[in-house]
Amino acid sequence: MLHQDVLDRLHILANYEWDSKALFSLVLIGLPETRQRLSLAKNRSLWSRIHTRLSLGESAPGDTTEYTAYRLKRAGADRALFSSDAIALIHEETHGRLRDIDRIATDALKARRAAQAPHRRPRARRPGLR
Repeated sequence: MLHQDVLDRLHILANYEWDSKALFSLVLIGLPETRQRLSLAKNRSLWSRIHTRLSLGESAPGDTTEYTAYRLKRAGADRALFSSDAIALIHEETHGRLRDIDRIATDALKARRAAQAPHRRPRARRPGLR
């Protein structure tokens, strides 16, 4: 989300050294589009100064199963809430993207909860009470 003007100047800061040690450490974190944006010709100077580049790829089906179980456990679930078929569908739909896994799983749990909730009728007011 950095404005291009900022990217245009970051390479200058990354270029300074003091006694052969870099004065400035830069950590950029972003979505996959960040790598594409930095590799453009106009950002070549900054891209060349980034010495270590790491990226998370899409998860495998087993990773989706493990990630979903971990997230549910951290949320306090004491049992599996999704069948293996449901996890497979979630993985297929999200292509293993963690943010999308979270979104779809959360939406599914909310929909299930809403479907299970008893239909409540509005309470009748008692005379004299507001």
